[in-house]
Amino acid sequence: MSTAILVAHVHPADPSSEEAFNRWYDDVHIPQVVERVPGVVSASRFSLADVQLLPEAALPARRYLSIYQLDTEDLAGTAQALGSALGDGTLDMSEAIATTGETGPELLFYVPAES
Repeated sequence: MSTAILVAHVHPADPSSEEAFNRWYDDVHIPQVVERVPGVVSASRFSLADVQLLPEAALPARRYLSIYQLDTEDLAGTAQALGSALGDGTLDMSEAIATTGETGPELLFYVPAES
């Protein structure tokens, strides 16, 4: 059982890089995050479905979602390790992912809700 999840909303840098984005994300990024960031134990990835309840104009700019399962007693430490890994070369980044603007990554940590 995981102690938290990390939800990442991401998007390719541009339409022509979508294939490279998906290949990098599946073959490089997710395996490296799971292997190299303490506390991250697995990940699943999704793309926005064509069928939605919202009108097209209300859909998010970021069309891809990754959910990382975390097992850590130190969520702040895991978050710090991930932040460091994203900037210090621990993780191989790609020009195929949007990194700024309205389609730049949105990373959010969630913990189980208390009832």
